[in-house]
Amino acid sequence: MVSFPVCGAFVGRAAEMSALQDAARDPAVHTVLVAGEAGLGKSRLVAEFTTRFDADAVVVTGRCPEFGNDGMPFAPFVSVMRALVRQLGVERLTEVLPVARPALSRWLPELAAQAGSAEPETDRIRLFGEILTVLEQLAARQTVVVVLEDLHWADDSSRELLAFLVANAAPRDLLLIGTYRPAESPALRRTVAAMRRDPGVRLVVPQPLTRHEVGRQLAALFGREPEPGTVSRIFVRSKGIPLFVEALSGSPEDTPDDLSELLLGFQAAVSPETRALLQLAAVAGATVRHALLAAATELDETTVHGALRELIDHQVLTAQDTGYEFRHILIRDAVYDQMLPVQRKLLHAKLAHALTEASESPTDNWAGELAYHAYAAGDSPLALSAAWQAAAAATGAYGEQLRHLDRVLELWDAVPDAQARIGAERLAVLEQIVEACYQAGFVDRGIAAADEALRLIDTDCMPQRAARLLYQRAVLNNHSSGGSDRDLLSALTLLTDRPPTVLRGEVLAELAAVHVFGGETARAERDALAAVEVAEELGAAVLAARAYAYLGLATAERSETAVAYFAKAHAAAADPRSLVTVVLWESVALVAAGDHTAAIAAIQQGLRAAHETFRFAEAAPILLVKWSQALIALGRWREALELIDDSLTEQLPPLSEAALLLSHARITLAQGDSTAASTSADRAAALLSDGPWARQYQILLRTVQCAIALDLEQPQRAAELAAEALSIDDLPAHHHEVWPLLTIVARIADLPTDLDSVANSLRVTTAGDTAHRAVFLATRHGGPGAWQDAVAAWRGLRQPYELGRSLLGAAEAELAASNRTAAQPLLREVADIAADLGATPLATTVRTIADRAGLTLVDRAAAPATERQSTFGLTPRERDVLRLVAQGLSNRQIAAELFISGNTAGVHVSRILTKLGVATRTEAAAAAHTHRLLDTDDQ
Repeated sequence: MVSFPVCGAFVGRAAEMSALQDAARDPAVHTVLVAGEAGLGKSRLVAEFTTRFDADAVVVTGRCPEFGNDGMPFAPFVSVMRALVRQLGVERLTEVLPVARPALSRWLPELAAQAGSAEPETDRIRLFGEILTVLEQLAARQTVVVVLEDLHWADDSSRELLAFLVANAAPRDLLLIGTYRPAESPALRRTVAAMRRDPGVRLVVPQPLTRHEVGRQLAALFGREPEPGTVSRIFVRSKGIPLFVEALSGSPEDTPDDLSELLLGFQAAVSPETRALLQLAAVAGATVRHALLAAATELDETTVHGALRELIDHQVLTAQDTGYEFRHILIRDAVYDQMLPVQRKLLHAKLAHALTEASESPTDNWAGELAYHAYAAGDSPLALSAAWQAAAAATGAYGEQLRHLDRVLELWDAVPDAQARIGAERLAVLEQIVEACYQAGFVDRGIAAADEALRLIDTDCMPQRAARLLYQRAVLNNHSSGGSDRDLLSALTLLTDRPPTVLRGEVLAELAAVHVFGGETARAERDALAAVEVAEELGAAVLAARAYAYLGLATAERSETAVAYFAKAHAAAADPRSLVTVVLWESVALVAAGDHTAAIAAIQQGLRAAHETFRFAEAAPILLVKWSQALIALGRWREALELIDDSLTEQLPPLSEAALLLSHARITLAQGDSTAASTSADRAAALLSDGPWARQYQILLRTVQCAIALDLEQPQRAAELAAEALSIDDLPAHHHEVWPLLTIVARIADLPTDLDSVANSLRVTTAGDTAHRAVFLATRHGGPGAWQDAVAAWRGLRQPYELGRSLLGAAEAELAASNRTAAQPLLREVADIAADLGATPLATTVRTIADRAGLTLVDRAAAPATERQSTFGLTPRERDVLRLVAQGLSNRQIAAELFISGNTAGVHVSRILTKLGVATRTEAAAAAHTHRLLDTDDQ
C-alpha cells in the first residue's frame, strides 16, 4: 500500500445530517452531542454539517488532547476562545465583554493588553460567566457554532465548563456540538446523562455505513465503480466503519490479522527516516508542534521536512497552524502500540529533553507535557519537578492541580532530593492538596491529605499552618455530614486573638455553624459574636456577612434580635455570593419561626441573586428545600408539589434531595396516597447519613414514617419507629423537629416511652413550637379547652392543614362532652379546609364523624357553570412558563423569573410544545393567544 487513502466525497449519513439540521433549526436546541465508536466518522459528519451554515456564521473548534487531566485545564475552550480572537479580532471580544481585568485575560494575551490582566485569584464562576457572555453576545448578531472534539478525553475542568454552558445557554443562534466515544469515559458518561435531561440537548448517534453506502465510498475512492464482489468483501470485513473501508480499499484481497496491521499497511512504502519521525510523533500525541518534533528528532531539517511531506501525502498526518495532527487517532494508537516498550520509553525521554531545552520559551502546557513525558520515560526527578510546576500553573483548575500534586507525592520517595528539587517540603505539598480539595469539595482525598499533614506538622513551631489544616479538615468533614467541633476547637487554641486574623474569624464562624445546627444556640451566639468582632476589626466583609447570618440563626427565638442581625448581614453582603449565603440562613430562621410568607420572599431574593451570578446549582438546593417547607405550611400544596417535581430533576446533594422527598411524602400522605408517601420516605432514608448535620431530617423522616404507619393501621410499626426516634441522644437540641414528632406519637397507644418527660425536656422558643405543644397536650390529656388552645395557635400561624387537624380534635372533644351544637361549626370548617387543600383523608374523617353524630355538613355552593376553554392539559406552572415564552424570554430568563434552573425551564418548554402540538416557541406563543391560555382567571 503506497498511501492511506482518503475519500473526498461525503457518503451516506442522510439521517444523521437531517437530525443535525433539525437541531440547528430548532430555536429550543442549544447543544448536540455526536456519539460513536472510533473510526465511525463523527468528526467528518460534523465538519460537513458546519459547511452548510451561512458564510457569516462563526464556526470555531476545540479539541481535547488525549492527555486528559494530565494536560492543560480547559484545553478545548482555550482553543475556542483563541480561534474567536483570530477570526473576529480582540476589539470585537472587548466590545461584547466590557469588563476590567477579565478572567479570560489569563487565556488571551491580546485581551490582557487591552482590558488588563486577570486578577491573581480569579473566581471560577466568573470565568465561566465571561465565556457564556462572549458566546451569547456574539450569537445575538450572528450564528455561532462551537465544536468540541473528543470529549471522552476532556479534563475535569472542561467537563464542568461544558455542563455550565449547557445549563445556562440561551436558545438563540448559539450551537454547541460535541463528539465523544461513549465507552471510553465514565466521568463523561455521567456528565452526558445529566445534560440529556435538558430538552435543549440532542443526541445524534451515527450508524455504520450500509452495504450500498460502502459501495458509494469505494466508488469515490477508486474514481470508478468497484469490481464485483469487492463491495461485499469490504463491507463484511469493515463492518461499515468508514475508516476501515478506506484502509481496506487499497488491498481488498488481503486479510490482515488485526486492526493495527490494517491501519499500518502504509508503512511498507515509507523510508526508515519517515517511519522514525512517525513513531516520535505518535509518542508526542495526537497533535504535535513542529518545533517540538524538530527539536526531539536526530534528523536534520531537510530530512524532517521530507519525512513530514511524505506522511502528509500518505494522508497519515494533516498540517495545522503550528504543527501536525494524525488524521485519525486510531492510526496514532496503532503506531504507538506497535513499538516495543523500550522504544516508547526512549522517545518519551527525547521529547522530555526537548521540552527541557525549550524551558525559556514555554508553551501553555509546557510543564504538563514535560511531566507526562518524563514520567513515561521513567525520569522520576524530572517528572517530579515538572508536575510541581504544572500544579502551580493549574490555577483554579482544582481537579487537574490535584492530579499533578498527587504525582509529586507518588514520586517523592523515589527522588532522594525531592525537597531540594521543588523548593518545598512534603508538608507543603500536602497543604496544597488539602487546599485544592477544600476549594473543590473533594472530601475524602482532602481529609486523607489533612490527616497525613497533621501527623507531620509540629504545632508548636507552626501553629498557623496547623490551625488552617484543622479548619479545612473540619469543613471537609462537615461537607460529608460527619463533622464536629473537635478540629475547630483545636484550631482555635493555636490561634492567638491578638493580632486578629481572618483565619481565626473563619474558625469562629464555622464553630458557630456547627453549634447552631447542633442545637447549642448559646455557644453559637458566642462564637458568631467573636467572629463578627474579628471581621469588623479587619474589614472582612464576607466574613462579617456570614457571622451576622449565624448570629441571626442562633438568636432566632428572639425575633427582634434575629431580624437586626440579619439586617446587618445584608448590609455586609457586598457581593452576590455573600448575599446568597445570608438569604440562605435567613430563610432557615424564618421557616423555623413560622414566618413563611417572609421566608418565601427572602428565598426568592436569594434565588434571583444566584441566577444573576450563575451560582444557582451551588446555592439553590437548601433554598428550594426551605421554599417547599414554607409552601406546605401555608397550604399551597400544588405549588409545593410543582416545585419539588422541578427540583428533583436536578443533580442535588443527598441531604437536599432527601429533604425534598420528605416534603413530597408529607403532602401525598395528607392527600391520601400512602403508597407514594412510602416510596418518597424510603428514597429519603437511603440518602440520609447518620451525621449530626442531618439530625433534623432524621427526626423528620421518623415523623413521616410514624404517620404513614398509623395511616396504614400498623400501630406496632409506628411504636417501633417512635421508640427509635425518641432514643436519640441530642433530642432536646432539636426541639423544633421533635415537637411535630410528639404530636404524631401521642396518638400511639401503649407506647413505653414516657412522652410527658420527653416533652418537659424540650424548649418552646417559637410560635410553631407553642402550637405543636398545644396539640401534644390536647392529644394526651385535653378536653375542649385544650383543643381550643391548639386551634387558636394554628389560626394565628395561618397554617391551614394543622388548623384543620386541631379543629377536628376540638370537634371530637365537644362531641365527647355531648356538645353537638359546638361541634357542628368546627366540623364544617374542617370540611372546607380539607376541600381547599385536597386533603382526602381529612375530608373522609370529618364526614364519617359528622354522619356518626347525625350532623349535617353544608356543601359549599357550586360555582355557576361557564363554558371553559381547553387548557391542553397544561399544568398551572406550565401556563406560567408559557406566559413568559409568549413575552419572548429565554430559558434562563424564564428560570430567573420563576426561581427555577435553566434546565427545568427547558423541560417545561419542551412539555408545552408537545402538549400544544407545535414545533417552535413562536408557534406556542401564537397558540397561547389563540386559545386564550394566558387568561389570568382559572379555567
